[in-house]
Amino acid sequence: MVVFEILTYEFDLPLLKLLDRRMSELDCAYALEAIPDGVVLKIRGDAPERAAAEALLVVLGRDLRFFALAEFADALPLTLAEKQKVLTDALEAASRREELSVLREKIVDYLSAHRTLVLEGFLHFRMQEFLMLWELAVEQAAARVLMNKEYGELIETLRRFVDGRVSRVAALSVCIHADGTITLSDDNDVHIEYVDCAPDGILNLLVNMAPGKLTVYDLSGKEKNRLTEAILRVFGSRVKLYR
Repeated sequence: MVVFEILTYEFDLPLLKLLDRRMSELDCAYALEAIPDGVVLKIRGDAPERAAAEALLVVLGRDLRFFALAEFADALPLTLAEKQKVLTDALEAASRREELSVLREKIVDYLSAHRTLVLEGFLHFRMQEFLMLWELAVEQAAARVLMNKEYGELIETLRRFVDGRVSRVAALSVCIHADGTITLSDDNDVHIEYVDCAPDGILNLLVNMAPGKLTVYDLSGKEKNRLTEAILRVFGSRVKLYR
């Protein structure tokens, strides 16, 4: 029987419960015992290091990932709601990118040479590429949150501008085609085709024209089209939408 000590001095984790759940899924005899600052894991059978690595993989690759991401997110100058959004997005992004097979082999190699593993020590000295990936995931999620916040503030500014502006066109129709082209039609049945124009450009054009009534035909096939959503937010009750 091979005995491992799994310790942590920083993280408040139910180590015994986590390891017991994971070990119960493996085909080997084991015993767990709680000790100060950690647990003792005893494994009988072939390749005990690999069995222990499978159990530790969920702790190091899942639970500590959450702690690390939460710590990175908490350091950001954002509101609590924004931090929660960043953490949720970063968790999803990190789970898509990381290679747990690489981490598994790192744990096996370490346990082959050592019988005691301190979680925070392993995290900071053996998982630096994972920490970098997690930090990058938080930074990218934070950038998206800030961009959306700034975009929302811009949309609100445009809405107030339109509300206080005299309409230059009584009625206007906007047809958003599936191929990305856009057709504008006024109340005199004048048509203008836009083949290669960014949504922000079209929105600015509509704001400057400030139509009294705006009919939008969204034929893009998208559940949420950025231009359509922006028009709805800026022009509000002036808009009649057909999908």
